[in-house]
Amino acid sequence: MRLSYNSIFLKIYCLIFAKKVGQDQYGNIYYKKKNLTPKNNFRERRFVLYNGMVEASKVPQEWNAWIHHMTEEIPKIEPKKQSWIKDHSPNLTGTPFKYDYKDKKDPKKIKNIYDIWSPDEK
Repeated sequence: MRLSYNSIFLKIYCLIFAKKVGQDQYGNIYYKKKNLTPKNNFRERRFVLYNGMVEASKVPQEWNAWIHHMTEEIPKIEPKKQSWIKDHSPNLTGTPFKYDYKDKKDPKKIKNIYDIWSPDEK
């Protein structure tokens, strides 16, 4: 099965068996299901449906704490954002948009990145 089929079935499953708890600023929707089994340490199941690309780093810290049962209170819809907090940028490792270390203008910089440092060098 492809990911699109799995996401369709998960959305249907959520509509039937789970209760929507909230949504974050990125459009991710959070659900809970009271499924008290030993598989989940007799706790309710909590999960997220991602908006767009499935990227675990798109889950804000408040919702991440709630999903992992670190807190029982459901985060507010619009948390107070400090002025020094930057907007989310996805993890691009393994994609064509990954960060490239190579500087084509200066070959010395390429060599210095991959050299092993020893304490005797200055």
